[in-house]
Amino acid sequence: MNHIAGKNKQFLLALAGVCIVMAGLLLCYAKFRPQPEGGGKRITVEVVYEDESSDSYDIETDAEYLEQALGNAKGLTVEGSRTEQFGLMIETVNGVRADYNQDQAYWAIELEGEPCNYGVSQQPIRDGQHYGLVYTAAGPR
Repeated sequence: MNHIAGKNKQFLLALAGVCIVMAGLLLCYAKFRPQPEGGGKRITVEVVYEDESSDSYDIETDAEYLEQALGNAKGLTVEGSRTEQFGLMIETVNGVRADYNQDQAYWAIELEGEPCNYGVSQQPIRDGQHYGLVYTAAGPR
């Protein structure tokens, strides 16, 4: 019996340790994640198509997140499916569909030329930032 009680105690201590570490990581994330900027701002969104041609949109918006700002852009259409966990998953930009099941193509979201850490629905925006919606195909053409 003492052997079983000792194993249970070790397990509970390990579980408590994991919970403490997870709580610490969540607190760090909440404190240091990028925060949206309130008020009016102006951002640029560049759409880069499969043939590397591009369109650029200057957007003036009060939106806090990129998805909302894209909805304010004249002449830019963004469509896709929505999940509760990730929000909008961009599938079509200006009528150009990226089909991952067909050729592993997708619309990559970039901030200042680097991949975004968040999806379009959670990506906070700040005045003066430059975003890219880049058609990316990893599969054969």
